[in-house]
Amino acid sequence: MLLGERDPLTGLAALRARYAAGMRPSDDLAGWALTYLLTNDESFARRAVEEMRRTHPPEKAGSRTYPDYVRWSLAFDWLYNYAGFDAALKDRVAAELVKGAGQMLEDQSLKDPALSMYHNYTVRYLTFATFALTAVEGHPSVEREAAPMRERARRVWEHILDLTDFITPDGGYHESMDYQRITYAPLALLAELGRTAYGVDPALRYTVFRHYTDTYLYKALPDGTTSRLGDNEFPFMRAQDNMVLGYAVHRFKDPYAAWMLRESGWPDTKNWYIPVTQFLWDDPSVPTRDPALSTEAELSRQHLFRGTGHLVMRDGFGPDSTWIEFNSGPYLAKHQHLDQNHFTIYHKGYLATESGADYTDTESPHYLNYYRRTIAHNSMLVYDPREHFFWAENLWPAANDGGQRMNSSRYWNTVRSREDFQRTRELWDEGRMEAVDYQPGAYQYARGDATRAYNSSKVELFTRELVYTPSDNVLYVFDRVRSTDPSFKKTWLLHGVGEPKVTADERGRDTGHGGTSYTNASEFTYEDGRGALRVHTLLPAEREVTKRGGDGNDFWTPGDERGGAWGSGQNWPLDPPEGGPLPEDPYLRRMWKTFWGEDFDKLLQSNTRAVVPAHWRVEVSPTKAAKEDLFLNVMEIGDRGALRVRRVELADGEGLTGAVIEGGVLAVFAAVDGRVADGEVTVPDVESSALLVTGLRPNAKYELQLTGGRANWRGGLYNGVPAWQQTAMTNGAGVLYLPSFKGQRDGRLRVHLLKQE
Repeated sequence: MLLGERDPLTGLAALRARYAAGMRPSDDLAGWALTYLLTNDESFARRAVEEMRRTHPPEKAGSRTYPDYVRWSLAFDWLYNYAGFDAALKDRVAAELVKGAGQMLEDQSLKDPALSMYHNYTVRYLTFATFALTAVEGHPSVEREAAPMRERARRVWEHILDLTDFITPDGGYHESMDYQRITYAPLALLAELGRTAYGVDPALRYTVFRHYTDTYLYKALPDGTTSRLGDNEFPFMRAQDNMVLGYAVHRFKDPYAAWMLRESGWPDTKNWYIPVTQFLWDDPSVPTRDPALSTEAELSRQHLFRGTGHLVMRDGFGPDSTWIEFNSGPYLAKHQHLDQNHFTIYHKGYLATESGADYTDTESPHYLNYYRRTIAHNSMLVYDPREHFFWAENLWPAANDGGQRMNSSRYWNTVRSREDFQRTRELWDEGRMEAVDYQPGAYQYARGDATRAYNSSKVELFTRELVYTPSDNVLYVFDRVRSTDPSFKKTWLLHGVGEPKVTADERGRDTGHGGTSYTNASEFTYEDGRGALRVHTLLPAEREVTKRGGDGNDFWTPGDERGGAWGSGQNWPLDPPEGGPLPEDPYLRRMWKTFWGEDFDKLLQSNTRAVVPAHWRVEVSPTKAAKEDLFLNVMEIGDRGALRVRRVELADGEGLTGAVIEGGVLAVFAAVDGRVADGEVTVPDVESSALLVTGLRPNAKYELQLTGGRANWRGGLYNGVPAWQQTAMTNGAGVLYLPSFKGQRDGRLRVHLLKQE
């Protein structure tokens, strides 16, 4: 198990050379057994056998004891032929391993292989059972009992492997980076067990394994913390991360994984979750490679995690780089949040982040009414006062945040199979990354559709487009939102750590609940650490910009659970990180006890202190009611105190709309349904460097004309004299990009689809 006499990766000769060079297996049961195999020093074997004789595997079989059973299983296997490992002791240990495996396989998640979930608990339970049953394979006293259990475990493993291809073919994880490491470490163990014990290497067939390194390259922020998407209780690398990176070093000889493991300073390399894997997997012959030294040809600055719909855009991999994550995909597991079309930005600080923090106990009032809800994310609210949200199995009504739907108990469950997803697709299929495009050094683009994330009774359309230009560190965010009722309040959200500074022509007015509102404010700025984010708000043209937060209002949800209007809600404070008694408020106490039972009287400790929660947000809403509204914001990303003054102007038109920033890109977006065949925008008198138009037909030829004055398209002819004319092809994402384009005062840019030959 995990090694072999002539194994190409962990052959005994290679491990003996590693031992001779000064590396040592762990000082524990499995490590002593391995040392005996490598050195033939029976003192280590005697020590391991005496430990087995003196102790037992943990009485309790579960997710936290699976590492102990892995160690016992390895020791049993590696010492099996040692003469001092007597038959009676072998029978006793084998029986204990099989008993533990049987307890695990009785868990509901493993009873039916076709319904086993790609979930952190299920994978840990399976690892427990599979290692124990593999270790005792062929042992006479238990084989009859173990054989059918081993077959069931094999079928569960095949089912979960299929789900990895469906959900994480490019790496990443649907339940958050915290649960990713908890799942990826046992996955790696199972993969290596199959490769070494049975000659079946899942890494040759299932792509999730070869993307282990990509998960860390793109999901780790420049400071080494990890993406906050979902229930990331602890956004710092832990003992399981060492195993995951170690597997990438061992199995794929990946130099970037070796750098992250040994030189980045991000993980605590002194502690490995299963210590013997450090000796087995951290291959010293693999050189390190700092990703910050990579070229764009070596290492893409963009990565789409298909299946989950997570996209990461960055301008580099150094500590001063910019990192942007955009989420538009299906809802697949309980630990996801209701946050489709949410994005975050990091540059020397958390500039656009999500609000709230992890939970003291799952389904706490803060968790259900704020933290996992759309209100805590950089997405869109459409407030229908009649909308109903419920708590878990409809035990308690949840607050109305105006966000994405929470109308099924499946929101506390996990997708079980491809067939399950298709059969109940209306519940899971919330968001889709409709287009992703990337031209190295020029731009990165994505379009997400999160319409299905909202109740169809209130939202007919919500699409979001992001254009990132790394050369000047600018992000364009364009949203189209269409509600079923014009009276439903639409609110664009952006969360930050500290209080934003708002630029407006008039003083703000107090709107209650920690809110200060500004009419037609043009920009606002967030700062954190050494970074700064300046946001230019261009659409809606007539808008209210509200900054909200501070003590007592930092986790405010706008509606109550009884159908109240916007403003009827309350603040849902964080639970104390140290735990403690239930709150005195009778309403909150009743909420806790309704879910957890009448005997629940104490809050557990949490990792809240490890999270940087946003305490402020900016809300942008149109002042006039309409079914459809456009939101356009241009964001300058840079260093605190060093953002230079640059003009930003709206480029409005017919069928198209966009914006230009001085010296940067004129970015133009489709403002109508479907692909644009004809459209035009007024080009502001702002010096630009390039033109980018989205929402066009893919792989099609367009004619572009820039005409002075406000001439219009009539009958196939322009009634103005073109100052400039050019034909260009769109790419497969429907994006047209011209790297050299200059503005013109009151110029009119026209885009016309040419007939295909």
